[in-house]
Formats: sequence, structure tokens, C-alpha cells
Amino acid sequence: MEPLETKVTFINDKYHCRIIRKSDGKVIDEMACKLKEDVSFCFRYMFRMYDKCWGDSPMADASRHRGKNHIPKGNIVYPAKLKLRKI
Repeated sequence: MEPLETKVTFINDKYHCRIIRKSDGKVIDEMACKLKEDVSFCFRYMFRMYDKCWGDSPMADASRHRGKNHIPKGNIVYPAKLKLRKI
């Protein structure tokens, strides 16, 4: 079981959502959104990918089964595009 924590920072007119590994402080995944109400969508998306692909975390597993009908209301910058843009 890997302990994770979340962090939201407002940078360049966007909310940057990060999943951080507690043991070493490394950022595992990051997304950005324009509206504050889309922060939960970003974390659900990132935790879903984390649970499917890499990790063993109760936080990630629980987020996969919560809020399945949530649709983002604003502009979302997904992890692949965020790395390309270097925001």
C-alpha cells in the first residue's frame, strides 16, 4: 500500500492538481483545469489511471467507484498535453 496525498495550486489562471507520493515527495501525476469545480474530475481521472496502471492505494481504488457521471464543465489540460505545453 502506497500512501499518497493531493495538492491543488493556482498557477497561470489554472488549477493544477497533483498526486504526490508521501514517502519521497515525488509528483506522480498532474492535470490542470480552468474551473475550480472541475478539480474533483481531475483527481478522479488521475486516480483511476493510477489504480489501473501502477499502484496499490486504497485512495485510488475508492476514487474509481465514486462520481461516475461527472463531466467537466470547463477546459481540462490532460497529463500528456500538460507535459508538452510545460505550463
